[in-house]
Amino acid sequence: MLNGFWCSDAAAAAAACLANRAEDAARCISIADDVCAHRFTFRDHWEMERTNIPVEFGPDEKEIDWAHIPAGDPEWLYAMNRHTGFVNLGKAWRYTGDERYAKEFARLIEDWIDRVPRTEENSGSTWRSLEAGLRCENWLRTLGLFAGSSALTPALQAKIEACLAAHGEYLCRSHGLFQELSNWGVLQDHGLFLVGSYLGRADWCALALKRLDETLHRSVLRDGSQWEQSPMYHCEVLHCALDTVLVARGRGAAVPERLAENTHRMCTALAAWLTPAGRLVCQSDSDDLDARDLLVTGAVLFADGALRAAAGGAFFEENYWDLGPEAEPAYRAMPPVRPALASTALPDSGNYLLRTGFGLEAGYLHFHCGFLGSGHGHADLLHLGAGICGEDVLIDSGRYTYVDSPIRAQLKSPAAHNTTRVDGQDFTRYQDSWAYSSAAWPLKGEHCFTPAADTVYGMHLGYLERGVVTGRRVVYLKALNAALVCDEFYTADSARHTYEANFHFGPGECHLENGCLTWQGQRAGAVLQSLDGPDGATCHLGRAPYSRQYNRLEEGDLLTVQAEGCGFFSLLHLLSMDAGAPQPVTAQRIPVFRASGGDALPRAVAEAVRIEKGGQSAVVLLCHAELAHSVEQLRAGEYHGWGRVLVFTPECPEGLCLAW
Repeated sequence: MLNGFWCSDAAAAAAACLANRAEDAARCISIADDVCAHRFTFRDHWEMERTNIPVEFGPDEKEIDWAHIPAGDPEWLYAMNRHTGFVNLGKAWRYTGDERYAKEFARLIEDWIDRVPRTEENSGSTWRSLEAGLRCENWLRTLGLFAGSSALTPALQAKIEACLAAHGEYLCRSHGLFQELSNWGVLQDHGLFLVGSYLGRADWCALALKRLDETLHRSVLRDGSQWEQSPMYHCEVLHCALDTVLVARGRGAAVPERLAENTHRMCTALAAWLTPAGRLVCQSDSDDLDARDLLVTGAVLFADGALRAAAGGAFFEENYWDLGPEAEPAYRAMPPVRPALASTALPDSGNYLLRTGFGLEAGYLHFHCGFLGSGHGHADLLHLGAGICGEDVLIDSGRYTYVDSPIRAQLKSPAAHNTTRVDGQDFTRYQDSWAYSSAAWPLKGEHCFTPAADTVYGMHLGYLERGVVTGRRVVYLKALNAALVCDEFYTADSARHTYEANFHFGPGECHLENGCLTWQGQRAGAVLQSLDGPDGATCHLGRAPYSRQYNRLEEGDLLTVQAEGCGFFSLLHLLSMDAGAPQPVTAQRIPVFRASGGDALPRAVAEAVRIEKGGQSAVVLLCHAELAHSVEQLRAGEYHGWGRVLVFTPECPEGLCLAW
């Protein structure tokens, strides 16, 4: 077993990875070869801040500058001093048996211990408490991987253990209000628990478990979301929590029941937050990553068939090293438990994933209307993401960098998200890389999921000073794989305002004609149509940056829809998605009447849209205001009914009410 912590047979784990995760093993060996050449590019699966441009030092290990900061981004220094490269050296040794990996590890770790002692000055750089916590895990994993290598001499082992003891003493002292809530506290105390377990310090283990339990109690919401509103940092915290439970159980140590419960809830929330392809949405400071390995671990630890269903049937590289290949047969035999509906809600954090099904080919929408979270949060209220067949159609623009810069400000701003703005102003205003000068107050709305259609709604008060309250209603028609998006702007006076909706598209070809945009990806296509017509709204197709991975900037298509109005105003958009090429779809506004007769009602009261696609049709009726009448129904086309959101089809002529 690796230090008595992780898999029981490292050779078997390596063989399983080579047989079943050959691409991951090859990437690991490639990283290890780079480390041996003193060439550093941080590209592990769960690397928090990846890099793409190698930084190379000379062949002499003393030429390595552990405090180097290329391109003015200190995140490179932090990544360098987390020592994920050491773990890759250990895995590469197991994969190949090549002793040069072990010798290089011995040289590098001794060089680091000798040349980077902790001082007051470097406590904010090479010895940040966050990196100290992460190093504990990475060093201990590496020691276990190199067990049996002649390069790991008794003298070097003693030197490493003395430095680990210094890490433990430091982590015991590095705790305050900041750590009690942020991901830092969990990452630090996970490291403290591991080093305490390794060195037999029961007092450190008890302290770490107490802190972890308290931090998760504060930072994990009822719905299981980690409070920072970043799926990636949710995963970083979840990894540490899962690993703590795994290691504690393996060593026969008791884990606080509340800590285990919060860890389990975080797994459930992650399953709800993922796209049908098992990937993170790039919400806030997140990258586009496959997160199913965490669900596999959660399924095994908690014997949870719902997590097994969300993760799929395969073990990932991390699972072989953590759980051992001997755990795979039982995992595969675990019955997957699918919920009745594919759509999921995380109402406490204001995140909703609307899905047509569970397979890779399913369509999905991601809607967010919740609190900002930490400095990792972005100004993304009412953001809508979308995809189908494993491709992202509407995307979040991502993070790219933490350096306070124009591109950091741009990617955190409302215009970088698929949401609305009023009068060209931001509803949440950027101040610097980690703060906003003002933040809009979200009004988390209702949601309703059914087999035929879903709806979700939210508002915010970011334009209250301008006399405008803005909301967004999404109605997802699953049989048509089409979503009607209604942007609402409520005002109390007759002032005229400019309203804007932005839609950022994933990789693909876009064409705009008469307010109708066609998008074609590799495996799927989509149509986004403005229903306000060329006289009611203007549509502009431009280009905008986005980032699916830290330190990697791309450019994609951006559709901006603008209109002017006074009093209540709405913008209607129809998004239709399909496998392969987009199918023809038509959508048009139709008038809404009182069912008892009379003139058409104004848009401020109600509006309706008829949608036809693939031989199927639906009428969606939206009510924006109360009807001051004792008994009244609304009529749109050949249908009538009562409710705030109604969906009529030939198969359901009485109407499906999604909101009252």
